[in-house]
Amino acid sequence: MFNLIVVILLVSPIVSFGADVAWEDCGQADRSLVFTKVGLKSPLVVDSHQPIDIDVAFDVLDPLDSNVQISTDLRRYFSVLGIQSSVKIPCINDVGSCSGSFCHFVQSYSDLARSFAEQLNVPFSCELNAGHIQGTVNYNIKTKTFSRIPSVLLSAASGTYELVIRWTSNGHEIGCLALHTQIDIRS
Repeated sequence: MFNLIVVILLVSPIVSFGADVAWEDCGQADRSLVFTKVGLKSPLVVDSHQPIDIDVAFDVLDPLDSNVQISTDLRRYFSVLGIQSSVKIPCINDVGSCSGSFCHFVQSYSDLARSFAEQLNVPFSCELNAGHIQGTVNYNIKTKTFSRIPSVLLSAASGTYELVIRWTSNGHEIGCLALHTQIDIRS
């Protein structure tokens, strides 16, 4: 279930129905990845009946090679007796708050990554040449993904999430994207 959430958020901007999602290009001034457009809407409605449209625009200022590392910090926010808190979702099978080789994650999500690469007209690779990348892609969530999950768990998994993704190369941060959104998961 969290795999689905991470896949949806990891690939960057998502267009759905509702108000805008809070997002920030949190990268350093000398970064190589510059996000210029994130067209996310909130709440992000995730169900098996409609594809998720993803609108993205970013610049790759310096080519990305196979040395790029990625780290994700995924948090679920909640309120207990009016006190706001969050819990960090641990990394389980490359899902959650994980870190490692960007190439490894591209391969872990190869079907999704290949689909997005084709729709954005870029090669399917963890290496990217310098340039401007922009477009709208869509992803169809498989119906069977939800059929095995009781609706009460889907409802409990719905809520406020924050994802911070950092890319590094040779120990230097080359990009950062932070997303904060309501997710409504339905069967």
